[in-house]
Amino acid sequence: MFERHTVTLQFWTYTVKGGDPAAKAIVDKYHQEHPNVTIKLSEVGGTAETASKLLAADRADDTPDVVQLEYRALPSLVVAGAVKEITKDVASVKNKIEPNIWDLTTLNDQIYGVPQDIGPMMFTYRKDLFAKYGVKVPTTWSEYADAAEKIHKKNPDVYIASFSASQFEFFAAHAAQAGAQWWSNDGKKWTVGIDSEASLKTADFWQDLVDRDLVKVEPLLTPEWNAQVNDGKIVSWAAGAWAPSVLYSIAPDTAGKWSSAPLPQWKAGDAAVPFQGGSTYLVPAKSKHAKEAAAFAAWLGASDEGSKLLLGLDIYPSGNAGRAATLTHEPPKLMPQQKDFYQVADRVIKNTTIPVVWGPNVNVAQSGFSDALNKAALNKTSFREVYRATQKTVVNDLKKSGYTVTQ
Repeated sequence: MFERHTVTLQFWTYTVKGGDPAAKAIVDKYHQEHPNVTIKLSEVGGTAETASKLLAADRADDTPDVVQLEYRALPSLVVAGAVKEITKDVASVKNKIEPNIWDLTTLNDQIYGVPQDIGPMMFTYRKDLFAKYGVKVPTTWSEYADAAEKIHKKNPDVYIASFSASQFEFFAAHAAQAGAQWWSNDGKKWTVGIDSEASLKTADFWQDLVDRDLVKVEPLLTPEWNAQVNDGKIVSWAAGAWAPSVLYSIAPDTAGKWSSAPLPQWKAGDAAVPFQGGSTYLVPAKSKHAKEAAAFAAWLGASDEGSKLLLGLDIYPSGNAGRAATLTHEPPKLMPQQKDFYQVADRVIKNTTIPVVWGPNVNVAQSGFSDALNKAALNKTSFREVYRATQKTVVNDLKKSGYTVTQ
């Protein structure tokens, strides 16, 4: 009797969790349509932990077949030769994801990952408390600063938001919205713009709010931060469209009191913003089943069927079909009354045309930047100096690693 050859794909993921019925439905569907492939899920931690684990597996010649990682991890893994270029493998689904989303996984015109989810930047706020304090939803960052002042003046225990120095991706995206690029590459050399004037303008903006005690210097998602969100003492969060699901997980009793709007603009009328967060499916260079792995990644992240199924995981799918499905989907549990949430988010995505390029030494920049910025916020010392010091650290590290750098 003929025995069907079965390929087992080792899938490292933190979204497709084995105990989740929606995740099980995804895997079962793929098994049904591809009986010669078995998906074996392994739940992994955050991006830094998983990237290190993948590099170790690459050195040991014992890698998985598909790995989920945040977009910012991609350049360093490409440089390390740890992931496979899959441009031809995904050619048949290229039209299933918009170009500005493929850009997140494209380096030098070559594709290295299939986008899973995206984080169009939005402003999520306590609609009831903004009304209570007589504050309009800010449409510009200048209006945001005015709203911060008004809210804190009305109630000194309440802040428009927290200032968390660990939000490295947010500060990079905020600088990009203002016209800066912290890293850029022309294929031969890197340019670093962390201390560019456009970037320093954003440092000045947050310095002013911190110095005037108009934002709460508080790390995100600590027990203290969670309690303040629940108590209505922190009343907004500028982040990706994933923020409502995070807020609901820590403050479910506040559901129905929140809404989301487009991110405030630096220049009134300019709606372009970057993405913040989100993740991609990568195929390790040493996968023993790279062809089947790329096919699975393409199906899950880009196909009509896969991207619609991803919506069931409470994430914002990258695929066009998943995005379209959001428009008739119930709004996030945090704001069941905001029936147009996904329509607003979809308009934001269409305006999300500012690319954020991540360099090969993001980890070096992040650790130094976050620690120094937190100290500056607590001690009321110069944010500009933190950005300038990070610039020097990043440039020196790139040069030490053998890259050509222009400033």
